[in-house]
Amino acid sequence: MDWNFLMRWISILWTFSISFRHTYKYLQFQVSILADEILKNVEYDALRIVFNKFHSVVSFVPIVSIVLSAEIVERESESGGKLGELDSYAVEGGETKGEILQNLAEFQFSYVMFNAVLENACSEQGARMSAMDSSSRNASDMLDRLTLTYNRTRQASITTELIEIISGALALEVV
Repeated sequence: MDWNFLMRWISILWTFSISFRHTYKYLQFQVSILADEILKNVEYDALRIVFNKFHSVVSFVPIVSIVLSAEIVERESESGGKLGELDSYAVEGGETKGEILQNLAEFQFSYVMFNAVLENACSEQGARMSAMDSSSRNASDMLDRLTLTYNRTRQASITTELIEIISGALALEVV
């Protein structure tokens, strides 16, 4: 496996996740390029794609999505597994079952990749919103505490000055 290739695309996905300022179509285009590159350069039986699934603004769930290669899917259909029923459908266009399964496997991989990027982005935005809400609340609390401290200090200063003035006036009366 070419680790440089893999790390390059991981950094691209990380960039999408960090700065989600890209348009939906541009993101879809980049993920499809990434999926094509992986399908061309990586041999696999099953790919595990790990991502955060958005659950709510304050929580997300780590998910592992498994994508089988077209060869494994074709073997499964030939052995009469769950995909064996594919033979009962009429196919137009002269494509073979292997070509159809290849296309479906590629589409599924692209879809899972795109879904993973979107779910990660939603989870990240939710975490950012939650963090900003907590920061705003903490800043407001800190501002309230500082205002209270300032007012107490000012009140103590005014009280001290009043005591000095009253003490001076009483001292003048005594004399």
